[in-house]
Amino acid sequence: MNRTRSAVHCNSLHMKSLRFSTWQAFRDFIDNDRQVLPVYWRGQRDPTWPLASSFERTILAMAGGHKQGASQVYPYDGRYKRGDNKIWQDGFYQSIRDRYLKAFQRSASGLRGPNPKSLTTEEWWALGRHYGLITPLLDWTEKPYITAFFALTDLFAQMRDEGGTITFSGKEVAIYRLFHNEKLEGDGLRVITPLVDELGRLQGQRGLFTWLDSEEYFELQGFLDNTGRGDLLTQIIISDQAILDGLRDLDAHGINYRLLFPDLIGAALDANTKWNIF
Repeated sequence: MNRTRSAVHCNSLHMKSLRFSTWQAFRDFIDNDRQVLPVYWRGQRDPTWPLASSFERTILAMAGGHKQGASQVYPYDGRYKRGDNKIWQDGFYQSIRDRYLKAFQRSASGLRGPNPKSLTTEEWWALGRHYGLITPLLDWTEKPYITAFFALTDLFAQMRDEGGTITFSGKEVAIYRLFHNEKLEGDGLRVITPLVDELGRLQGQRGLFTWLDSEEYFELQGFLDNTGRGDLLTQIIISDQAILDGLRDLDAHGINYRLLFPDLIGAALDANTKWNIF
């Protein structure tokens, strides 16, 4: 199989980018990417999407975010300011955000079984994220191939029409690699690894979260690039031509819905996937 790879290295303090057109090229990169530092991985179906939590995406859609061409990366074309002043008062962002958590806590009362463990604010956010709550948490995993599985299956679902025909149209997925060294956390950014009984699936997927608590930055790339930490982040773009090889290879190594969702939902999703790619 032909392998192609190109790399574009930006300013050393800004996010780096890599591009792969085959699954084998991506695998070679991962297998040779030996790191001493902890490394986190995240996949997104569209490389143009910002590295933003569900709540941050809500903020990004405000005040002109819906306009064609409006920037989703800091400084957001200045659409959150009038002159030198922010369009909302200090604390507005946090107060709106925290209402979601309080509403979830009230609704969850009595639903966690007998004698549930007391949870910290971070653990409540993680529990809510697991069940679909809009939260400021951004999902990551410690395992690159788990990230690749979710990114590839998400794009694969978009490539099939109602008749099951697969169309390769040059679409791409993005996988992000984030190094965790002594300078990553701070200025509102923290890494969260919750230990909550109800989050067994999270443990199986080796999942964790980042939380960017800021009223200036609403996505991770802009925050890191503009606080001298962008070199900790790499965007890896993979062509849709790699999808079938990738999903078959991952399944051969036991990475599939059956492993990542050890319940009947996972069994059904796994069967659906095998029907379409094998």
